[in-house]
Amino acid sequence: MAVPKDQPPKQTGCSSIGVGVLLLILVLVALLMMLKVLPNPLAPKPAPSNPPAGQTAAPTDITQDTPTKQLTVFPSNTAVPTATSTPEPTLTFTPTPTEKPMPFVIKGTPKGYPNAMLFPQYECEEYLIIGGEILDLRESPVHNLTVKLGGTYGGSLVDFASVSGSVTVFGQSGFGFVIENLRIRESGITIQLFDENGVALSALTYLNVTGNCDSNLIIVNYKQVREIQP
Repeated sequence: MAVPKDQPPKQTGCSSIGVGVLLLILVLVALLMMLKVLPNPLAPKPAPSNPPAGQTAAPTDITQDTPTKQLTVFPSNTAVPTATSTPEPTLTFTPTPTEKPMPFVIKGTPKGYPNAMLFPQYECEEYLIIGGEILDLRESPVHNLTVKLGGTYGGSLVDFASVSGSVTVFGQSGFGFVIENLRIRESGITIQLFDENGVALSALTYLNVTGNCDSNLIIVNYKQVREIQP
């Protein structure tokens, strides 16, 4: 009599069901991530807009425009009358062959002297002094004419006015200016004579400043050479 062999056990469908459920869960999770219901751990995190506590953003470079240093008039509480600035623009005049001759000219060439000659109380390193007097055809003093100092000095604009007769240390019809001494060589300062109505009575003249202490007092004298034409 033959003995029957053991038959292999039948496999169940549990393993295949488990795999199917796992795949279904993965598909569902992926779908929820696409719909942004669940966060995506692989997505890059946005950079924080504000720096962490305790840290500050690097400061940016700040540039400031340095204003041009204006020339200062000597303090008015001294014994020497000082020039006063005028708000009206500096008048310029360039003589041409067709222009009528000016009634006033500068006597000789303006020269520089040590300020101790007239102002021993002041230090030459601090002040540049420009002044003189105005004489008519008879060598008499002429009052109430305006002398304007203009141009540039050390890169700064110059705009001062002085009336003849206001600074008598230079003479009865003296005028004068006291400005900060930059102690530089300069040829951009101008001087010109005007009447009470602002009409030019002399040519525009450039002054030569050496910057040396032995010439920080510049004398400019005006002399009338012809009658003033109306």
